[in-house]
Amino acid sequence: MRRISLVLGFVLIALGLSLYFALSRSEVAHRLGRGESVHFLYLLRLIPDAPPDMALVASLSPQGLFSLILIPGTISVPKKGVWNTLSTLYALEGPPALSAAIANLLEISFVEEKEIEPGEWDRLIDELGGVVVRLTERLVVKEPPLSLDLPPGEQLLSPQKTRDFLVYCVHYAEDPSFSLARDFFQEFLARLWAKPKALSGLAASWKARDFWRRVWACPEEGVRLAVLPARSEEARLIPDLVEVRKLRGKLFFGRDFLTRDEVRVVVLNGTQERFLATRTASWLLERGFQVVGVGMADRYDYEHTILVVGAGAAEKVPLLKELLVGEVMVMAEQDFGVERIGGWPKGADLVLILGAGFDVRS
Repeated sequence: MRRISLVLGFVLIALGLSLYFALSRSEVAHRLGRGESVHFLYLLRLIPDAPPDMALVASLSPQGLFSLILIPGTISVPKKGVWNTLSTLYALEGPPALSAAIANLLEISFVEEKEIEPGEWDRLIDELGGVVVRLTERLVVKEPPLSLDLPPGEQLLSPQKTRDFLVYCVHYAEDPSFSLARDFFQEFLARLWAKPKALSGLAASWKARDFWRRVWACPEEGVRLAVLPARSEEARLIPDLVEVRKLRGKLFFGRDFLTRDEVRVVVLNGTQERFLATRTASWLLERGFQVVGVGMADRYDYEHTILVVGAGAAEKVPLLKELLVGEVMVMAEQDFGVERIGGWPKGADLVLILGAGFDVRS
C-alpha cells in the first residue's frame, strides 16, 4: 500500500510539473495565436547597486518578426504631474513602477520582466566573445565609476568595457537618438544570432525559453532594432509620442503610421476662381500638411476636384481625402497623364487639382 502511495505521489508530481510546464509555455503560444505580439522586458543594470540604466523590450510578432527596443533610463515620463527619469522612477518606487511606465508608453503588457545584473551581463558578453564598436574619433571619459579611453577605429570591448561604453552612451553622449548605443546593440544581436546558447542564463524560466526558442526560428533579416524616439524639451529628454506611436505600429502590427507632416502636396487651381489654390494651400498648412507647390492647372474648367497620387504614396491619400468636402476623384499619376501639368512635381506625394465648386472645410 505504501509503495502504491509513493508511486501515485510521483505520478501526481510529474503530472503537476508537466501541466505547469505546458501552461507556462502556452502563454506565449496563446498570445501569438490570438494575433498579438509577445513582449518581454529586460532591465539592464550596468553599475552595481544603482538603478537600471536601460530597458530592453524584446518582442515577437505573430508574423515571426523579432524586434528589440532600447529605452535609456535618462528618458523622463510624467506621473501625477511630476517628471522623473525612468531610472529615478525605479529608485523611488521600484521595478513595478518602471515596468508600468514603459508598458503605458508602448501600450503593451509584458509576459515576463527580468533585471539583468552586471555580473549576468558580463557572463553574457563573455560568452559572445566581446562586442565590437566602431569609433570615428577617440573616446575618453575619466569620471568614476567610468573609465574609458578608446582609440578611433574598430575596438573589441571586454564585458567591463561594454558596460562603461553603454553608461557613456546613456548618460554622457549628447545624442537624443542614442546612435552609438544602437550601433552597439546591432553588433550585439548579430553575435547573439551566431551564438544563441549564450542567452541561456537569461532565459531561465519556461516562458522565456519558449519565447527565445521561437525567436531563434526567425530569420536574421526579420530582426529589427530601434531606440525609443525622444526629444529634448525644457532641459529634459521626453518621449516623442507621435514617433513612438509610429514605431509601435510598425514593429508590433507591421503597418506604418503616417502623420500629416509627412504628406507633401502640390495644389493647382483648375477653376476661374482667383486665389483658390493659395487659400487652399494655407488651409492645408494650418492642418499640418506640407505644401510644396501652388499654381494653376493646365486648364480652368475642371468639373471635379482630382487628387493625383504619386508612385508609392497611396497610403497617404486617406489623410488628405478625409478632410476634403464634396466629390473628389482619386487617380494614379500614370492614369491622369501628368505630362498635362508639365510632369510630376519634384518632391510631391500628391497633386490636388481643384475643380468647380471646391471649397475648404472651416
